[in-house]
Amino acid sequence: MTTAIQFVLLFLLCTVKFVVGLPAAYAAFNLGFLELTLFGSLAGLTGVSAFMFFSDYLFRFWDAFRIRFFPPKKNVKRKIFSKSSRFYVKVIRKYGLAGIAFITPTIISIPVGTLLARRLYPNRKKVFLYLLVSVVLWSLTFSAILHFPALLRNN
Repeated sequence: MTTAIQFVLLFLLCTVKFVVGLPAAYAAFNLGFLELTLFGSLAGLTGVSAFMFFSDYLFRFWDAFRIRFFPPKKNVKRKIFSKSSRFYVKVIRKYGLAGIAFITPTIISIPVGTLLARRLYPNRKKVFLYLLVSVVLWSLTFSAILHFPALLRNN
């Protein structure tokens, strides 16, 4: 596989699953600290931007799909909470938008975190800003962690 195709595929992987894509890009291309930080930030920003832009369309499609193929059943007791939904509710109630933005690139993926934040908070600019800051900070953190062993070897 050519280097350009690898680069594009890893970039697309980073837009969706940040935790997997950034170390893979570091391993594949041996990027420096600033290059890796920039790569991760741009990929995360691309993912957040794309899912922010398409969020309204995705919400409308999902609501229509759910109502058409899975109509609500009457007199049926549904399971409301699972382990993951309890975790999300706890984070949202305790930390709000900042908590969602913090866990988005790492624990949950960028698409899920962006759509969750967009569904709960109507202010698009605020949601975008929080997610952007989170992606950049996590990109810096991962770049530092991935380059830390190399710094120890050089000293």
